[in-house]
Parts: sequence; structure tokens; C-alpha cells
Amino acid sequence: MEVLLGFPLSLAFALIPVYLYRPQFNRRIWLVGVLAATAAFCFLPWRMRIEAFMPGGAALFFFVSGIWVVALNPTSSVFKLLNMPLPSRKELKAEIEKIPDVEGRLQKYMALTLQLKKIWHKRDMFLSGYNSALLLIFTIVMAVLSYAVAFYEYNVTHNLSQLLDEVHKQVTARMQAAGADPAGADFRTQLIEMSPVIIFVSSFVGVLCLGVFLRIFARIRFKQNVVQGHMSLFRIPDHWVWALIVFAGLYLLGLRLPALKPVMLFVKNGALILLFLYMLQGIGLASLFFEVRLMPAHWIALGIMLVGIWLPELVTVIAIIFTILGLMEVWLSLRKRSLRPVTDSDLS
Repeated sequence: MEVLLGFPLSLAFALIPVYLYRPQFNRRIWLVGVLAATAAFCFLPWRMRIEAFMPGGAALFFFVSGIWVVALNPTSSVFKLLNMPLPSRKELKAEIEKIPDVEGRLQKYMALTLQLKKIWHKRDMFLSGYNSALLLIFTIVMAVLSYAVAFYEYNVTHNLSQLLDEVHKQVTARMQAAGADPAGADFRTQLIEMSPVIIFVSSFVGVLCLGVFLRIFARIRFKQNVVQGHMSLFRIPDHWVWALIVFAGLYLLGLRLPALKPVMLFVKNGALILLFLYMLQGIGLASLFFEVRLMPAHWIALGIMLVGIWLPELVTVIAIIFTILGLMEVWLSLRKRSLRPVTDSDLS
């Protein structure tokens, strides 16, 4: 219940800079003020401080929103660049349905997608790098702040270790009451070892949710559609695959060479973070494929989420499929293929 209530509360804190910011403000003074207000969260009681600085917490949402809202300034050149004219699926559907016969509708669909192909290419060329960098930078900032506070609360004040001990005792008591073996209830070691991956993944999900929230705000307040945070524009540089290969090689060597054991924690977390990014790239490719072809990508995403909820054993399979799809982009250039819904020969 605390988690369900905490996330809307964090979004409420994200609204504060959204409604306070004005285009005529001095950006440097504004950013300094946002940083100072975020630092004020450090003076909260320790339990509230930990909750505020965990991924998706109120302090981090306030901080990222305070920076992100500057890019939503309708007078900035970046904002104007992000608003390239791209008709909605509803508008295109209405245009196609004006044709009475099925064959004519098909030809109209192909003609429209061919006309929009140049816009999609330019949109992807100019905005995918900016959008991806924006998401990654905010994710890294949120993850670093969250990890720094967690490290301080665990190793210096020992408040987080005390909290984990309390949770462990509660889980052990519940398992004993249910007649289960409590030996497997000690999750603390694994949680600490995997904390960089957990914090990074949670931070990205938090930034993505905040991006959707800010896009809705921009549509209401500025009457503009922005593409910040769109997964269809998410990609990572191709040469990052070499880092994944190095991490995978070091991990395999670490299984045989005891000398590499001290660095295995960094190797494992680094490899998992990169695999997560390639999974996101695969999701972005699938989203782009459906978006360019005027298919309802959000309903398809909702269907996949519902399948994951009803059949949780398929979540791993779905994640592996998207990860492989993201890795295939490095060699097969699937993104360029996705941006070609129809060709001139299809109209003949």
C-alpha cells in the first residue's frame, strides 16, 4: 500500500516545478534553486529520506522534473525541433476511411505512408540520439543519487542495514508461520550484490514514467505534442556491443580464474545493465515498427503487459526476445528496415 501511495505522491512533487517554471525565468538560477530544494530532502527523517531518494522517490522526481521542464520551454529551439509535424494515427485513419472501396483504401494507406517516410526518417535521424541521451542521462543521474544515498545510509548511518534486518525478520516470521523453510529468506546478500542493476533498472522505469507524465502536461499546457521519452526513439550506439562482449568474456574467465573474483561484482552488474539497455533497444525497434505502419503500438504493449501479468513465466521469454532483437540491430540495421513501411514499387 505504501508503494502504491508513494508513486502518485512522487508525481505530485514532480508537478511543483512543472507549474512553477516560466519561460522568462533565468535558467541558471532556476537549476540552482532546483538543486537546493532537492538537497533539502536530505534533512528529512531517515526513513522518509530513504524513500525520497530511492528510484521513483519524491526527491528524485522533483529534481529530474525541474531539469526536464526547461526542455519543455515552448520558446526554446530544442522544443521547436521536437515538434516536427507528424499527423496522428487517428487523423490518418480518418483520411483513409474517406475512400469507399477496400482496394482504394489500401492504395491510400500506401501513398500516405510513403509521403510520411521522409518525415519519419528525419525524425529518427535528428531526435533519436537526443531522446536516447536524455533518457540515459536522467537515468544515470537518478541512479547515482539513489545509490549514493543508499551507500551512505547502509555503511555510514547503518539505517538501511537496520531496515533490511527488520524486513528479513518479518519475512522469516511469515515463512515460519506458513510452515516453510526460512533458510532461503535471507535475501540481503543478493540484494546488495545486485543493487547497481536494481537501482539502474528502477531509475530508467521511473524516468520513463516521468517522461509520459510530462508529455501529457505539455499537451495540456502548451497544446503541443513532444516526443521526449518515446521508446520508438530509443537506441544505443552500436559500439557498445564491444563492452558487452568484454564483460561476457571476463565473466566466463572469472568462472575459471579465482584471481578475477574481486571484479566479478562489477562485471556481472555491468553485463546485466548492458543487456537491459539492449532489451530496451529491442522494445524501441518493435514500437517503431508498429508506429510507422500506423498500428496501435500502445494497445500491443498493453497486451504484452497483460500476458506478463497472467502468465508471469513468459516474462523471461519476452525479455530474451526483445534483448535478441536489440542485439540484432547492431549487425542487421533493423531500425532502417522498420522505417521503410512501403516503397515506390508497392504502389505500382
